[in-house]
Amino acid sequence: MNGVTRISSEQDVMMITFTEADTASSLADALTAFAQKGVVVDMICQSAPRAATIDFSFTMPASYFESAMQTISEYRTGAGSAPLISSGYSKINLFGEEMVTSCGVAALALRTLRDAGIEVVLITTSDLDISLLVRGENEDSALNVLRQAFAA
Repeated sequence: MNGVTRISSEQDVMMITFTEADTASSLADALTAFAQKGVVVDMICQSAPRAATIDFSFTMPASYFESAMQTISEYRTGAGSAPLISSGYSKINLFGEEMVTSCGVAALALRTLRDAGIEVVLITTSDLDISLLVRGENEDSALNVLRQAFAA
């Protein structure tokens, strides 16, 4: 499967994005605040610094919505604006131990979804997996086209 041995999904995911946060310490502070409330976060993504600010996003199961709102009301990052909160996503996960030595896995996944008209809202990677956040209504289509693409 071109380096991918398993494709899975998780439904009902929400994303929180902080824009123009003061330095990378804001990310550490935000993640600490959510952890102290018992909120499990995933797909952590940080932009490259722009002067003294960054943007960062992370996902969590929508079942944490109340805890997330409480945490946000108690925590505000530096001089950053209020966070953007959106829901209705599904996380698609591509996994494979051979990804470490495989070329073009992310390129194939992104091209496949693009060609199917499916927007990728957020992507995170590691040596062994690629996580793609897509709109919930596109989950079945995304899984189908990705399974076809990586079956060869």
